Amino acid sequence: MELPKSISLKDLQLIIKRAVEAIPESYWVVAEVNELRESAAGHCFMELVQKSESGESIEAKVSANIWANLYRMVKPYFESATGVALSAGMKILVRVAVQYHELYGLRLNVLDIDPAYTVGEIALQRQKTITRLKDEGVYDMNRELELPLLPRRIAVISSENAAGYGDFMQQLHSNASGYTFCTTLFAAAMQGRDAEASIISALEKIYACANEFDAVAILRGGGSQSDLACFDSYLLASNVAQFSLPIITGIGHDRDVSVVDLVAHTMLKTPTAAAEFLVEKMAEQDTYLQELSEHLSDIWSSVFDGNEQQLRAYSSRLTLLAQQKMEREKMLIEQYLPKRLRQVCAHKISYGNLLVKELEGKVALLNPRNILKRGYSITLKNGTPIFSKSEVKSGDELETMLSEGSIKVISK
Repeated sequence: MELPKSISLKDLQLIIKRAVEAIPESYWVVAEVNELRESAAGHCFMELVQKSESGESIEAKVSANIWANLYRMVKPYFESATGVALSAGMKILVRVAVQYHELYGLRLNVLDIDPAYTVGEIALQRQKTITRLKDEGVYDMNRELELPLLPRRIAVISSENAAGYGDFMQQLHSNASGYTFCTTLFAAAMQGRDAEASIISALEKIYACANEFDAVAILRGGGSQSDLACFDSYLLASNVAQFSLPIITGIGHDRDVSVVDLVAHTMLKTPTAAAEFLVEKMAEQDTYLQELSEHLSDIWSSVFDGNEQQLRAYSSRLTLLAQQKMEREKMLIEQYLPKRLRQVCAHKISYGNLLVKELEGKVALLNPRNILKRGYSITLKNGTPIFSKSEVKSGDELETMLSEGSIKVISK
């Protein structure tokens, strides 16, 4: 059997390599960074992709690298110009040369990056996020919440070891006026690829006990501007916008504000400024209460002075009325009492005479002589009336008194 004509794999690779080397020196290419890693030697290795318009599928993919001697210059320049770090998920405009190696296959060698494209792309994505939040009707929700007059119980989202968190706590708890605050830290990563998910997780923990707090403070102090990309993400901004408690941000921006700042209840530049804001809120109410106390004191003084004048007027009026009353009573007594007294006395005398006559009649009825006239008798022993025969002994001399005369007898 005759074998088909063939070539070695290496020869095929060389054919491909010569074809690739015939490609012009370089191209400017728009692509999304799907993966990115830095080697210990300082090289940057990426996977660049092109996604479909829906973003659900990858239509093209290729490996790319930035060699260390170029990466040392490109990286700080890109971050300085864009304000963000070169990272996965970012769209970039790069000038590349196509290379082919027998062992490593097709690769793109990055020769330059245009940060202006990425700045525009970031601004575009940022504006898309803002527009989406507005279209969903959640953009103003957190700002429309009412911050308590005395925001004392604060849930803090920050990195525990962050300098900004320390500045916030120092400024808040050591305020010159001595206002007392209660703060609870919900630790989260505030930069890097895990920041978005970590902050959202902290918000979910706070939501579970939201009735224990008056407000939430999201703090991030120090670090570079390139670490702030997560605060422009739609998912985090949407969570902040719809949160049930007022959110205060002190993220430490050097330049533009983030989308999270825009949808939060109160945006402040630094964690220290956030603490000063809370202290000022307490001071405002303190001043208001002092002014109210002084105002009430003035009102009471005015009322007291007015009542004192009224009391003096009432006192004078009562004195006059009492004098007039006494004069009228005196006149009535002088005119009426003598006549009335004579009438009362005459009535008393007449009534007394009647009683005397009545008593005289009763006395007459009880007179022993009148009783004897009705046929009764009285037996006396030694001049003393007796009431029982047991008082009489044989031989005693008794005297029986009758209506007319008496009879003396000797008892047997």
